[in-house]
Amino acid sequence: MSLLGLHTQERRPTTTEWDDIHRRLGNLPPLHAAAPEADAAVGAEEAGPLPLEERREDCADEDAELQQLRALRLRELKREALAHRYGTVELISAAEFVPQVNHAGEGVAVVVFLFKPRHYPSNYMLVLLERLAKQHPHVKFVKILFTDCIPNYPEKNLPTLLVYRDDDLLQQFVGVSCYGGSSYGIDDVEWELAQSGIIKTELDHNPHAVPHR
Repeated sequence: MSLLGLHTQERRPTTTEWDDIHRRLGNLPPLHAAAPEADAAVGAEEAGPLPLEERREDCADEDAELQQLRALRLRELKREALAHRYGTVELISAAEFVPQVNHAGEGVAVVVFLFKPRHYPSNYMLVLLERLAKQHPHVKFVKILFTDCIPNYPEKNLPTLLVYRDDDLLQQFVGVSCYGGSSYGIDDVEWELAQSGIIKTELDHNPHAVPHR
């Protein structure tokens, strides 16, 4: 059979309005130019160009969609930044307490750790808080010398945690009895912080419902 009478028609690349938007943003590569004969064939089948007013309306709709995409992406970036803005236990002074804790920002939870240097109960709690800070980077963890935070504060009350949000003191944990005793661990601290509503936990029961020995 002779192939002289047969010919193939190159199809114009298909696209969608969504693809066109992302192509303008640079998220997709440009379309390959269609062959002249394909353009002619497609053009013959189309009714013709849209009226000027309709083209303007289409452009306005596309501009609005682009603005919505940009606004959505900006909100996502802000949420991601807020969710990962902390992650460490920062040392603050008495002069920094109000701006760093009371004025930390709307909705920002702050855990204030009152500690004493070269003090085993304080050192042990710090190790646990550093791990929790990495696991919950949306929560701000700070530490302050107990005498700088509260003059004449009893050393026997260490370690002490104060939980703030929006300038309100939500909870305070004094000593180690609230964690079930001196043999407490990271799960005990996480559970108590979760009960104050500043973090979420996968623990399904209180790990110190029965005090530690």
